[in-house]
Amino acid sequence: FRHAAGRAKFDLIRSAVAAWPGWLDDLAAIAGLEPPPIRRGTVVLDNPNVSGFDPPNFDAILEALRRDEADHELVDPVDLRGYRPAAHLRASRGVRVPSDGAIDAFAVMELLDRTADALGVERSDGRVESVRDGIVRCEQGPDVRAARIIVAAGAASDGLIQMIPELDGRVPRILHGTGVGLRCRATPNLATPDEVLRTPNRGAGLGVYHVPIGSDRFYLGATNVVSVEAREHARLGSLHLVLQSAMDEISSELRHAECRMVTGHRPIGADGFPLLGRTSVPGLWIATGTRRDGVTAAPEIARRFVNELLGMDDGLPEPLSPERTPIVVLDRDQGIDVAVRSRLIGPGSSPGGGGGRLEDEVRRQVVRLYDRAGLGVGVPAELLDLYAEGRLDGSNLANSTSCPAVRSSERGVRP
Repeated sequence: FRHAAGRAKFDLIRSAVAAWPGWLDDLAAIAGLEPPPIRRGTVVLDNPNVSGFDPPNFDAILEALRRDEADHELVDPVDLRGYRPAAHLRASRGVRVPSDGAIDAFAVMELLDRTADALGVERSDGRVESVRDGIVRCEQGPDVRAARIIVAAGAASDGLIQMIPELDGRVPRILHGTGVGLRCRATPNLATPDEVLRTPNRGAGLGVYHVPIGSDRFYLGATNVVSVEAREHARLGSLHLVLQSAMDEISSELRHAECRMVTGHRPIGADGFPLLGRTSVPGLWIATGTRRDGVTAAPEIARRFVNELLGMDDGLPEPLSPERTPIVVLDRDQGIDVAVRSRLIGPGSSPGGGGGRLEDEVRRQVVRLYDRAGLGVGVPAELLDLYAEGRLDGSNLANSTSCPAVRSSERGVRP
């Protein structure tokens, strides 16, 4: 990892994956329900024909699996049930991770609601206007007073944090990562994969994934378009990308499935890392900025947050503390390279057959964006346009790639 924050984030996710079964059982016991099932088994696919990120990220996943002595097996993608991609976009290799998998996030949220009801948790259905001096002011209804307040409103947390003068300029901005996915139902005689199929993460994008939910339902995802303000609706281009990627890289037969679109907003820290922990404002904590890992890491974040609130050991990792100088893990040249490769994802964009000329032109465009933003260090590829447009301030970014931490490879995150 290039920075201690990368190690801390990885450790959170790894611990959370192991904790999921027990966490669900505990919640279900309180709510008096059966826990939603975890679909075990994930196959990660390496597709160098689409993305130059796939081979090195696939290798990093393999390295992490071997280092941790985690159960896994290399597979030939051609043998996977329901895997029928376009002939020229077939994956070159795959690895199955039996202990990994997925769960229906909607079912988890329903379980959490029922658990809160069983515990007598009081909830107020309304909009918060501000948080200050131990008081949560609501647009309508009475104010709420508390000795300890956690701002954990996802991407909407930014608006609340910005209104706290003591934190002005001390906490990285929280951005909206608008994502589009599809909840689908297989039509009769449509053979679909019976385990999670996904690519590694791809630079500014999320890669492609197919997640089975029950016997005939599945989820396809996903996209990520970052903005400072919330976007009420998804873009047509995002929907097109999900459809094309799934049918090109998973199975052309998916065109027969019935589907409905799901749009959500991922909270993305302006430096790409979560904001978890206590602030210098007495009684105020922040929990947001988890990007695409919030659901996956939820059990471990919850456990550590309770420890933190109660003053116990094994609290939240210090490198992810909300009040910090923005974390920088790439120098300028590395940031430019990642941004270029992110913009070259897609069939025919790889070097060769004219791809080199395309890469040269894209690199010139990216360098111009870095120059316009006045960036002397690398920034996350999906945030570059916001820096170039002046929506994010790069003047407080300093190279911290030499901060303590140890490995440059990080295991891919789960759907």
